[in-house]
Amino acid sequence: MFKIIRILVLLIILVSVWTTLSLQKKVSDDWDASLDIRIIPVIADSIPATENFVRQIKKKDFANIRRYLISQGKRYGQDLESVLNIRIGNTITKPPPIIPSGNRSTLDIVLWSLKLRWWAWRNQDDDYHAKQIRMYVLYQSPEKDEPLPHSTGLQNGLIGLIQARANAQYRSLHATIIVHEFLHLFGASDKYNIASGQPLYPQGYADINKGNRYPQNHAEIMARSIPLVNGQFEVATRLGQTVIGLTTASEIGWVPDQIQTNE
Repeated sequence: MFKIIRILVLLIILVSVWTTLSLQKKVSDDWDASLDIRIIPVIADSIPATENFVRQIKKKDFANIRRYLISQGKRYGQDLESVLNIRIGNTITKPPPIIPSGNRSTLDIVLWSLKLRWWAWRNQDDDYHAKQIRMYVLYQSPEKDEPLPHSTGLQNGLIGLIQARANAQYRSLHATIIVHEFLHLFGASDKYNIASGQPLYPQGYADINKGNRYPQNHAEIMARSIPLVNGQFEVATRLGQTVIGLTTASEIGWVPDQIQTNE
């Protein structure tokens, strides 16, 4: 009898997970439905200055993200004005599980993903729902010498993890990273060389039809950097320095595939 009950409980859990994933997959496939984006500050270290900074964060600090997505959407015939809603979630004081580094096995990634979901579930706001897109901004002291870990996005779960410095001078850069990871949740791929950071041609170039390839005037948001000359590039630190290119727009469902092919 106990074995039957245990199997039933497991089946209920699996059905619940499958239902949630189906709902979340629909969100990342549909730009016409309401997009509820929650930006959630996380105090990711024990330094008092970090907490003081995080406690002063306001919704207006991220207003440029909404303006950017709306303006970029219009370039591809997308009207996001009425469907895009960005709010600030409750501050979290315990950071998420550390992303496995180095040569990660599939098992390591799966276990980390499960731990992350458990952490997110334990720290969710009262009004959380399965279609909510959660972008966790992990604030850490700018005084630390070591570089920040890579930010990441988890499409199955609609979760983004943004590594950030607790300093106002990095606010514009943080907004750029948030949009980059947000677009990953909708199927956008990175368009830069992982080892060197160099934008890939042509998909990582904002204007592939430019008469002279260099210098580019903007960065493709998924390439992160502005190509200046062959082999040299400049990291974009403001959303105003970036655009959503045609390949990315196709990947996230803003333009039909055949348009991308014809280009």
